[in-house]
Amino acid sequence: MARRGTINTNLASEFYIASLLFRLGYATTITLGHTKEIDLIVANEDGRKISIDVKGLIGKTNWPIKPKLIREDHFYILVTYLDKFKDLEVVPEVYIIPSLEIKALITNWKNRSGITYKTLRDHNYKDAWDLLF
Repeated sequence: MARRGTINTNLASEFYIASLLFRLGYATTITLGHTKEIDLIVANEDGRKISIDVKGLIGKTNWPIKPKLIREDHFYILVTYLDKFKDLEVVPEVYIIPSLEIKALITNWKNRSGITYKTLRDHNYKDAWDLLF
């Protein structure tokens, strides 16, 4: 059941981010599959394109992450539902991180690596939509 919960959280996060990007005026395509580095392909009005890897988290702990794509036009967007995944009145927090900066944020814990919620709170990545283009 834990794996299914992870899949649901990640899919919900991908669709949530795609919705926000559409609202911001970007053309957005969702890629589907279980083993992929790119979840969204986004184009702005002048035709420039970027790719995004979205990671969802129900709580406020750590996003397990092993970055595979490091490019100027690739981003990681981390979403936390603040332990209130089923409460539709709670707005998830969104952190936009350029892939060129992702490795500096990764720490190790319990034989895993990833980014802690506490680490992101101390940076200016929250709702940093202007970093995309």
